[in-house]
Amino acid sequence: MFSKSFLIKRLLPALTITCVGLIIYFSNLANQNNHQLNLTPALKFNLQTHNGKNISEKDLIGSPSIIFFGFTHCPDVCPSSLMLLSNLIDELKKDQKKIKYYFVTVDPERDTQESLKKYLSNFNANIAGVLGKPSELKKLYQSFDIYAEKIKLKKSYTIDHTASFILLDSKARKVGTMMHEGFKELIVIDNYGKIKFPKKDLIIHLKKILGLL
Repeated sequence: MFSKSFLIKRLLPALTITCVGLIIYFSNLANQNNHQLNLTPALKFNLQTHNGKNISEKDLIGSPSIIFFGFTHCPDVCPSSLMLLSNLIDELKKDQKKIKYYFVTVDPERDTQESLKKYLSNFNANIAGVLGKPSELKKLYQSFDIYAEKIKLKKSYTIDHTASFILLDSKARKVGTMMHEGFKELIVIDNYGKIKFPKKDLIIHLKKILGLL
């Protein structure tokens, strides 16, 4: 039989290491599960599209979505981003109809149904403008952690805002983001901050993260 001193000297350190390892493992697993649970924002809103149709959280169910938050008076980021999105939609070819595309205003004070309609006529026709009451729009901003702040100018104002695309799966869960790099190309990033390389496989990465492959 092993002596008590042998058990203390030999087995106790091994058991301690094992316990610490298990604690770290289950802690990481819990964090990952919590992160997964947080992928589904508490969505509930009532807004309108630039074509006058009502839109709510229910319209985000059934098909994956790509959402960009911006405003029609945006000097460069918004038009560049929407042009990249328009090109991307064309590259998706037959799969483009499987995804919904939204341009949500962060400037409800100036962006009207008519101004959005005129603005979006410069881009792919599949992109739907979204507008409505500030209180309802705020629900959408908060659900996806969108930053939007009015910056006063001498005679007017501009909006400083999040400039990345939000990627939702068919259950309206955020599964990643898509960002432009130098206004020239897009990159896909998953919820853990991992950039999907190579960038030339953007369409494949996008389809995978949206659940189309």
